[in-house]
Amino acid sequence: MTQLQIRPIAIFIVIAAAFAAATASSGRAAATCTAGVHPFGGTSARTFCGPASATVVVGGKTLHFSGGTCERGAAYVAVNIGTVVLGTTTRQKPDYFGLVVGKAPLIGGTPAKSDGTYKPQVLTANHAGKGYAILHSTLQLQANRTRGTFSGTPYGSTSKVTGTFSC
Repeated sequence: MTQLQIRPIAIFIVIAAAFAAATASSGRAAATCTAGVHPFGGTSARTFCGPASATVVVGGKTLHFSGGTCERGAAYVAVNIGTVVLGTTTRQKPDYFGLVVGKAPLIGGTPAKSDGTYKPQVLTANHAGKGYAILHSTLQLQANRTRGTFSGTPYGSTSKVTGTFSC
């Protein structure tokens, strides 16, 4: 893995860890979901449960994520769905979708206080063992920042990524 590949992942792990400490699961969770930090393949992972969902279309393939959290701070929105691995592991990483847009704790940024078009600080997905750090992305917040659409390019690819999320 190159330094450019590691940097977006490392930044996201720091952000996910901060939100893991501050975010409690909201809404109804699936019966099989247990939110919280737990051991995973020699490191830790954080599982998110709740009503959030997302769809990502990359390379003609549609990926679905459900059962996560949305945190809407005064100047940011953070969405976490599935399980994020918080370190290095030899195990296949579980499915996960995450985004942070606006002026979030620890990372700053342009405030996202209302619906509109923004550049997310983090937009990432992991599905079936394949990770997607989505760069050069734009995100449209809608419905009082409870849902949105996004597009961008995954790192190391020329494919276009599009998608939606809902809290």
